Amino acid sequence: MAYQLELPDIGEGVVEAEVQKWFVAEGDLVSEDQPLVEVMTDKATVVIPSPKRGRVLRRFWKEGQIAPVHSPLIELDLEVGDGPTPTSTPTSTPTSTSTSTSTSTTTSTTTPTPTPTPTPTPGSALPLPPGERAGAKGSAPRKALATPAVRALARELGVDLQQVAGTGPGGRVSKADLAAHQAGGTADPLHAPGAAAPAARPDERLPFRGLRRKIAEKMALSTRTAAHFTFVEQCDATELVRLKAAMAPAALAEGVKLTFLPFVVKAVVAALKRHPKLNSMLDEAAGELVLRRRYDLGIASATEGGLLVPVVRGADGRSLLDLAREIERLSAEARAGRARPQDQGGSTFTITSLGALGGLFATPVLNHPEVGILGVNRIRPTPVVRDGQVVVRDVMHLSITSDHRVVDGHEAAAFCHEVIRLLEDPNQLFMRMV
Repeated sequence: MAYQLELPDIGEGVVEAEVQKWFVAEGDLVSEDQPLVEVMTDKATVVIPSPKRGRVLRRFWKEGQIAPVHSPLIELDLEVGDGPTPTSTPTSTPTSTSTSTSTSTTTSTTTPTPTPTPTPTPGSALPLPPGERAGAKGSAPRKALATPAVRALARELGVDLQQVAGTGPGGRVSKADLAAHQAGGTADPLHAPGAAAPAARPDERLPFRGLRRKIAEKMALSTRTAAHFTFVEQCDATELVRLKAAMAPAALAEGVKLTFLPFVVKAVVAALKRHPKLNSMLDEAAGELVLRRRYDLGIASATEGGLLVPVVRGADGRSLLDLAREIERLSAEARAGRARPQDQGGSTFTITSLGALGGLFATPVLNHPEVGILGVNRIRPTPVVRDGQVVVRDVMHLSITSDHRVVDGHEAAAFCHEVIRLLEDPNQLFMRMV
């Protein structure tokens, strides 16, 4: 009896999924709960197991293809015995599950054809007959071709020009050839007059799919629909560095590694409450600006597959320690490829940090449909002027990108300065901490 497994409704609002990886091939015997296929939606990557035991008759989608929800994924034959999975015979051809093409090799008998005699072109050197080549047995050595200047240099260096491979027209020896001979090599063939360029290696083509394609689609949508505007300012984080260092041991005793991000999250939430437009979205269809009353902050996390944005839900109601614990959990799960659907999507504002990579500043791309994203760059000792004196302080740059259709430049700058004010004076920040 044939049984078709459909792509289930994985999550709210999900209408399709990309087939990432097949774990079984046609003809394989599968057991109940055995992983069949890995699919990716806008919110998560999910492995779908087999609900029944059977033999794979057909896979309906190739890796990289998009399957609609409730469409058939795989067909199983449930009327099978307990025998092992059949092995392929030497003459069988395995089913390809990738989007790349394969090339088969055949054996044939060929008859060698004689090599044609080259026809000289005007300005080219005629090839020497075998008996006249330099060093050929039974013939006088051919005199090396070189200019008087090259011959004089060869005498100074004590080099026998007959032993130097010439790369110029007709085998002429150049100063570069002399230098290469002295170094024990030959002149660069790419720059030798008349030398043929080496054959170029073929380009490599990689499938553009999965998380990389999802990121590309979302970034393209963001740049098409929003008018990006970025404002950058310095933040003197000296007091923040001191405070974080003082609090880190107590946090570690609670099993939490304290970073600067929880402080930034608290400052951002406070600034969003003063500038609510930065915590909004534009509903173009309805012609309305939707001011969010929740503070679900996305924290951009770099993974091997690409950038993910897990979300800290209810950031305004969390303590500093709770924020640190939640950010650590979300980042670890994202890097390990175990991000849960409920931890992704639906953020109201995003924070992206380049961390140890440094850089003075960046121009972050909005996380559609949000209208604001804050870029946090590395803190580093920097000479600054304080009270007319040059002193070294711990400085970082903050970059706020906003949708200029919704947020004016002065409002984005005011938001950024509010975040800076709170980070430069953590005592002000503590008054707003839960």
